[in-house]
Amino acid sequence: MSGGKAGQEGQDWRWRLAAAGDAFAMRVLATALAEDGRHDEAVAWWEKAIAAGDETALHQLADHVGAKRLERQLRRRAETGDVSAMGNLAKRLVRDSGGQRLAEAVHWLTLAVHAGATLERELVAALDSAGRSAEAEDRLRHMAAAGDLHALQDLVGRLREGDDVERLDEAVVWLTRGVAAGEPWEWDLVAVLDRAGRADEAEARLRRLADRHDVKAVATLVRRAPENMRAQVSRRELDGPARARAVDHIRRVAAALARLGVQEEAARWWAAADALDDRVLSSPAARLAARPAPASGAPDAGVEWQLREMAATDDVMATRVLAGRLARTGRTAEAVRLWTRADAADVRHLWGGALAEHALGDTSDTVTAHGGPAGTSGDDMAARRVADASPADAASEKTPAGTAREPDITPATATHHLSAQMPSHAGLSEPVSLVVRVPFGVDDDDGGVSAPLDGFRPARDGSPLTLIVRAPAGLDPQGPLEHTLLVPPFGAPAPVRFAFLTREPGLHRVRVSAWAGGTFLTEIGLEVSVERDGPYAVGPPSAADMGGMRAHPGEVTLLVDRVGDQYTFRLISDRCIYGAVLAQALTAAPEAAAERAYAMLQRLAAGRGEYSGAHARRWMKETGVGLWTEMVPDPIKEQFWQLRDHITAFSVASEHDVLPWELLYPIAPGRDEGFLVQQFPVLRNSLGRPRSSALPIGEPHYVVSARAPVNGDSEIESIRRILGTGAVVDTLDGVLTVIDAGTTGPLHFTCHNTFDPGGGSSILLADGPFVPALLNSAVARRALQEGRPLIFINACRAAGAVPQYTRMLGWAQQFMGAGAGAFVGTLWAVRSDSARRFAEVFYASLSAGEPLGTAVHRARSHAGDDETDPTWLAYTVYGDPAAIVSTPSPAAAPAPAPAPAVLSPPRVVPTPARCEET
Repeated sequence: MSGGKAGQEGQDWRWRLAAAGDAFAMRVLATALAEDGRHDEAVAWWEKAIAAGDETALHQLADHVGAKRLERQLRRRAETGDVSAMGNLAKRLVRDSGGQRLAEAVHWLTLAVHAGATLERELVAALDSAGRSAEAEDRLRHMAAAGDLHALQDLVGRLREGDDVERLDEAVVWLTRGVAAGEPWEWDLVAVLDRAGRADEAEARLRRLADRHDVKAVATLVRRAPENMRAQVSRRELDGPARARAVDHIRRVAAALARLGVQEEAARWWAAADALDDRVLSSPAARLAARPAPASGAPDAGVEWQLREMAATDDVMATRVLAGRLARTGRTAEAVRLWTRADAADVRHLWGGALAEHALGDTSDTVTAHGGPAGTSGDDMAARRVADASPADAASEKTPAGTAREPDITPATATHHLSAQMPSHAGLSEPVSLVVRVPFGVDDDDGGVSAPLDGFRPARDGSPLTLIVRAPAGLDPQGPLEHTLLVPPFGAPAPVRFAFLTREPGLHRVRVSAWAGGTFLTEIGLEVSVERDGPYAVGPPSAADMGGMRAHPGEVTLLVDRVGDQYTFRLISDRCIYGAVLAQALTAAPEAAAERAYAMLQRLAAGRGEYSGAHARRWMKETGVGLWTEMVPDPIKEQFWQLRDHITAFSVASEHDVLPWELLYPIAPGRDEGFLVQQFPVLRNSLGRPRSSALPIGEPHYVVSARAPVNGDSEIESIRRILGTGAVVDTLDGVLTVIDAGTTGPLHFTCHNTFDPGGGSSILLADGPFVPALLNSAVARRALQEGRPLIFINACRAAGAVPQYTRMLGWAQQFMGAGAGAFVGTLWAVRSDSARRFAEVFYASLSAGEPLGTAVHRARSHAGDDETDPTWLAYTVYGDPAAIVSTPSPAAAPAPAPAPAVLSPPRVVPTPARCEET
């Protein structure tokens, strides 16, 4: 919107998109028309945007014509039967939250719903706000009866509050209806039946689950049995699986019994499984245990000693035999611990040796056609697949709101996680192995390092998961450093071994990252200390949570790493995982070239550049082309053009964020598609941390510096219209308090940021400078992990980073390290008017439901009208391009009253650019 002019109808993009029905374009056009003084046309376009569902347009129109006048207009239209006006009027009435106005809002929403508008959820929320909860429940009943599962969930959550038997009985009716419709709520139904005193029906439900091989249901039935009948019930439940020789299923039931505290019966099931397992019966440990006892008849202590020695070498069969011996002699607790450890190690011993030998090419025929190790029959594998596909584990995580599951009847929802292990110490010129697993379920003997992968659900036929290992030059890889696994929905894929030879002494850090297509999931790091004639010691396993991430179709990631004086590049996508490419040796430090570019871009942003008009834009293009041609290797360029037409989002993953990758301008003979950020959303990955797929935007905080930008107040006011009124903070104590408390809403900085390539960033607040190092404790505590807030520092060079002891240090690294869901900052100086426009469009798009990547892409296009202004290229964003705003519960209580702004004395008038010279 250059100069606030609306342009010519039919020639300007806003007119064309608005005429095509784009609500966002209608609102932007209305604003431009209002600035041009064309008020009647502006009001007409605002009303069209409101009719198209744009609530921001409603607020803007209210500001333009006055709230009371707008309400009168909406009321007149509503009285004529305009359903859209009814809904918009009701929303304004609800927002004011007055008793009489809430009653009127309910009236209009009721009329709109009767007229066919899909505003039932809003009507329920208004009834709740008005204290008419009984009517709200009746409305939910009507919606649930019509097949609205969300309403059913909400209703069940309300009915479960308290101990009213009649309400619990009604909850049973609704849950039964949901289960009959195919919803996986059986366990919630069991919980409600128990609370309602209908134990017989609860057990009947458990019986159905048990008949479908639900491990937890079987274990729960045994635990619920009276103590004097428990052994009898246990034997009855064990009979069927024993006849089917379902060894894995029996062991999983045993593990569930152990977790429920029924150790005697757990031992019974484990012993039964061992008695059916030919591997145990034919093992040397079993033959040793079967040796005749001494003539005295006393147990042979030497046999137990030998069994313990064999178990200490990680002999799984010996561990099982020893556990059975201990259980028979009354040492049940120790036996259960050994069986648990044996179950955890069984997959490793069944698969690990065959996989490692096969990978080295020594035993190409030791892996059978059915995918298991040699010696494992197809029938055994089929039984294992049947046991793994238990309905209890397959149940969806979707549960009715408020239906907390009791621990004694909740199915153990096993999940995958990433785990890696390698020696902690090794000698020089010795082989070392990195073993990476993606286990299914929790290894109770794993020292508590296992992290669940809540929400990670591979497809029915399995989903590919790519492992990429990055190692320093001191460890010489003896094979490929990447491997793609097919992860089954229930069960663990074979572990993967990466072999190295130690070449240099010292402490070496190895990183393992997991990828679903081109989507980064997580990364973990391990360290090995290499010394001459040093000891060989295996360290504990490391594990990481992969979150609820899935592959985003079309996302491509450029993984950039630096080894000594050279960069390595790798393109990762759902179409192909290309190999790493080593760039040419650098002739000079790229940091120096980046600083020169930043200096010129800062002068352009401040209006002091040597170029103007088209020449300024040409300089930006040529700088981007230079970055592309000089830094990106030719094989990566070829791969990019192969993938170009299939890319939906582009992510850059690098721990050395000194280069302005957002400035890249890919070009080739016959191919010139513009800057990379013009072609598709471009974001960055924060390696080592899972990405967040949801961004909360409630309860915002606005931070202003001691010297505010020239339009700082107006920026905050315009963002408040989108996000809502929040607290304004301008002190260091205030900012640190919000962060330490783990804010759950956006933290927006409208400020000046001072950046020194030697000292880093600093934001001067009323009582002292705010610097990235003040977030070290927040990073160590992961203070923001629970809320996953969006952090937006709308200031100059806010994404700048400087070398610290072992890593780069800047606002992005610190906030993302503390657990932020996303970070928005700038690589160089930005103009205040362009910065405000970027923020407005970004928040408006995000709050309208657009993904983070789309919101950034749209905001860039709206901030890039002036050819001399590089602001639109300056923004760098860390996060998941597919992340969307998390939606609050429809029946949530009204938002609390906005916190008052506590500000310091009047501020000094700032410069137009948001930067301060150092």
